[in-house]
Formats: sequence, C-alpha cells, structure tokens
Amino acid sequence: MERDEKMKIGVVGAGNMGGLHASLVKKRADVEFVGVTDIDQDRCNKFCEAHGGKAFKNVQEMIQSGGAEIVFVTVPNTKHKQVILDGLKEGAIVFGEKPFVTSLADADEIMTELGGKQNRLYLGFNRRFAPVYAKAKELLQQGFLVRSANIIMNDGDMTSPPWVTNTALTGGFLYDTTIHMFDMVRFLVGEIAEIRCVAQQCHYPLQDNFSFIFTTTTGQSIVMSSNGHASWAFPSERVQLWGDHATIVTEELDSVMHCGSHQTTLQITDVKNLERNMKWGYVQMHEDFLGAVAANRSFSITPEDAYKSVLIAELCYNSAAQGGKSIRL
Repeated sequence: MERDEKMKIGVVGAGNMGGLHASLVKKRADVEFVGVTDIDQDRCNKFCEAHGGKAFKNVQEMIQSGGAEIVFVTVPNTKHKQVILDGLKEGAIVFGEKPFVTSLADADEIMTELGGKQNRLYLGFNRRFAPVYAKAKELLQQGFLVRSANIIMNDGDMTSPPWVTNTALTGGFLYDTTIHMFDMVRFLVGEIAEIRCVAQQCHYPLQDNFSFIFTTTTGQSIVMSSNGHASWAFPSERVQLWGDHATIVTEELDSVMHCGSHQTTLQITDVKNLERNMKWGYVQMHEDFLGAVAANRSFSITPEDAYKSVLIAELCYNSAAQGGKSIRL
C-alpha cells in the first residue's frame, strides 16, 4: 500500500554528492527535505543556503528532532560504517553511497545490526540504472548468453581531487570507482565464484594498478583491469560481453553497441548528450529507491548486494597480497 504522507529525508555529508542527492530529492512532490549534518558546521550552513533545510549537529538530532526517516550517507568512504549504524539504530531507512564500507569486518557489523531485515538499507550503485548498462541488461534478458567478458575501469589522474590517494578516507583504490565494476559483473554476468588478482604500486603512494580474472558460478571468465594512471584518453570505462558470435560493448556511459548472433549489422544506442544525472543513472536510481519506499515494495539493491561488493574487494586485495593466488568465494 502506498503512503499518503511525504517522505522526510536528511543528508549526512555536505559535499558534492550530498548536494547532488539533495538537489534530486527536492524535485519530488512526495518528499520533504529536512536538512543536513556534517562535521564542518560552516559547510552545513552553506549547504542549507543552497538547498534549504536545517543544519543538524549529528545524525541522531536529524532523525529525532528533524524527523528524518530516510538518511542519505555521502561522507568519505571510511566513515560510512558509523553513520549507517547510527541511522539504522535510530530506525531510519539508509541510502548509502558506494562503497558500502571499506572492510569485511565493518560489513559484518552492519549486517548483524540489520538482522536479516530488508528495506532498511539501499546502496547507491547508480550504474545499474545508467541507460547503457540498462540496455545491456535488457539485451541479456532477451537471450544474449555471455560466454566471456573484458572490462576496464580506470582513473586518469589520482591527484584531483587530492584526497583520492588518502586511504584513511577512501579505504584503498578498489573502494573508489572500481567497486562499481565488481557489482556490474554480478549484475550483467553472474555471481563470482573465484578471484585472481595481481596489483602494483606504480605512480602513487598506494597500489594503483590492478589486473583481475573472475570466474562465475556458471563458468564464464571475466578479465578486468583498473588503474589510476591511465590519462583521460577515451575510454576509461568499457565493458565487452561476448556470446555466440555476438557482442555487446559499452563505451563510457555514452553508448552501447550490439551485434547479434551471426549478424553483420550493428545496433548502436547513443546517449552521449543525455542530461548528466540521467546518463549516469542517478535520476532513475532515485525513482527506484524512493518509489520502493513510497510503495512499500522490495528494494532492487539489497544488503546482500552491498555485502558482496565489499567481499569481492577484500578478496581481491587478499589475492594480490599472495601474488595472484586463486581464492574461491
């Protein structure tokens, strides 16, 4: 049954991503934006000048006195655990920006707090809703059977912004953008059963160059690479799926090409000029998440999806530490 009252939403983290989510939720007629909390009160006040709402001292105050029943977590990666726990313990529904958390121990703690309850936690894997990946998923559902895949997800320069190399904030290279592709393997191809990973520290003060081989539970092999020193040459993000004399290729978040089985003609879907928040899937993700809350239907991205993304990242680091040793999930 759909609810009649407006959903009251607060944001934790008065940075760029907090602003993006605030600007999107305010466009909905069924939402009341109550405000923001951040360790920097000055930044909170400026955020409220731009987006409205009230500046709160902490998550608890935002929920207890501000009435926030949905909390968007947009703080630095390594700070996610405590904010998510604070929100859950206060009874709020939590939307967490990726990554879920930056260690398996933190993930275990949150899963224990959830106690198997669904529709309490949703993770911001916006690429699931980006038109190029939504189109690829549609082609798969129409019968394209993936035999193998090749994926790249690179950063061009890890000095901008400078905190990207600060593992005390990010948790490590794999927890930044690469984790999207761990989820995309599961979303497009299938569950990962085996991981091999090698890593190097090349140009930055952390491991910044990774090569992976994943094997799924149904036997598909996926080769993937991710590094932080690729330059900004096109493409920095690409997924190639191979089937029965058939191919699906995504280029950035701009286009998807499909060549059907034993066909010589190509079908190309180009969304390069689509508005950014639509092209990146943020608008569609909000509709999926808040639509599910409003209608009291099951979340499409579950706590298990969040947990598995962290498990894959941690096992990749473990494999790399052992010289590329094969590790089964």
